[in-house]
Amino acid sequence: MQYVVAGALLALSLAVAISGVVELVTGWIHPWERARVLRPVPHGIGQVLVGSGLCCLLGVLAFAPSGSVLATLVAVGGGLFLAGTVLVGVSRFPDR
Repeated sequence: MQYVVAGALLALSLAVAISGVVELVTGWIHPWERARVLRPVPHGIGQVLVGSGLCCLLGVLAFAPSGSVLATLVAVGGGLFLAGTVLVGVSRFPDR
């Protein structure tokens, strides 16, 4: 059951990353986010980073590595997720 949940969450995080790439390439934003997003480029980069960070964190849950690999994946995943969240938040602030 753990692998089913991890697989579903991994698919969700990949969908977030792919939607960030689509936003960067085409400029398309999800309809429920159009009113809030003022700068699409940081929002797309943030979505790619959030999706990548979640993939790293879910890799820890799915494969249960040990030793220094565990600490590295958690640190990289947490850093990517935090940086992506900051960029998504920055994309919603108006310019000066």
